Amino acid sequence: MKRLLLILIFFSSFLILCRGKGDAEADREAILRLIRQDTVWFNANTEVDSTDTTMIALNDTLLIWWRGAQTHSEPIIYVGVHGDSAFVTWARANFGPFYLLIKPPDTTWLFWTKNVSETAKIQAVFRRTGDINDTVTRGWQLKKISLAWGQSDSVHTVRIDSLRIQSSSYPNLLITNPLENFFSLDSLIAFSPGELVTITLYTNATNADAFLHTFILAWPFYLRVPFNNLGNGVFTGTWHVQLIPFPRYAFFDLLNHATLFTPDYKYDFNGWLLPYRIK
Repeated sequence: MKRLLLILIFFSSFLILCRGKGDAEADREAILRLIRQDTVWFNANTEVDSTDTTMIALNDTLLIWWRGAQTHSEPIIYVGVHGDSAFVTWARANFGPFYLLIKPPDTTWLFWTKNVSETAKIQAVFRRTGDINDTVTRGWQLKKISLAWGQSDSVHTVRIDSLRIQSSSYPNLLITNPLENFFSLDSLIAFSPGELVTITLYTNATNADAFLHTFILAWPFYLRVPFNNLGNGVFTGTWHVQLIPFPRYAFFDLLNHATLFTPDYKYDFNGWLLPYRIK
C-alpha cells in the first residue's frame, strides 16, 4: 500500500510538472505571436524612414548624406515567463548602404559609399491581464517598453551616455540606461501637438556629429536635424513635435565625425530611440 501511494505521488508530480512546462511554452508562444504582429514597438520601419537626406556645411565643406534602404536579420527574441509576468529582450541586425556626397574646398564633388552594419535592441514587459483560455493571446498584453538602442558592429567608439528633455510638459527630465528605463504604454512620455522641446545629449565623443530624426507632415516627411555641438561631448537641439496623436519613436543619432568626413573610416554609430506619444 505504501509503495502504491509513493507511485501515485510520483506520477501526480510528474503530470503537474509536465503541465507546467506546457503552460509556460504556450505562454511563450503567445507572447512571440504578439511581438511578431506588432508594427509599432518591435518592427520600426527603417526601410523607408532612414533614407532621408541630411545636409551639413562645415567651414568650406558641404556634405550631403543618407542611408539606403536596409535589410534585416531575423530578430533574436528572449521571453522569460514568471507567473503572470514576462520579460522580453528583442534584438535585430540592420544592413545597408551609407551614402555621402561631399564637396571639399577647391575640388569637385566626391561620392562615397560605406556599409551599415548595426544591432538594435529593445526590452519589454508583458503581463497576463486577460483570459488564459484565449487561444491566441492567453491573456497576455504588452504593458511596458524600454527605449530602443542601436550601435554599429565593427567600429563603435561613440556613445550616448544620457539624454535630457526640457519642455513645458517636462521642465527637466534626464534619462540614462536606455534599455533599463521602462515606460508604461498607458503613461508614455507625452507632448502637446507642436510642443517645443529642447534635447541635450551627453556623450563620450568630442569629435562627433549628432542628429534628431523626426517626422513631419510635408515632403520629404522624414528629416534629420543636426544638433549644435557645445563641446566636451555635449550636443543640443530643438524640436517641434508632430501634430498627429499616435505613438512614435524619436531617433537620436550620434556618428563619429570621421564616418562623415573621412573616406576610409567605417560606419561608427550609437543611437537611442525614445518612445513617446502626442497628447
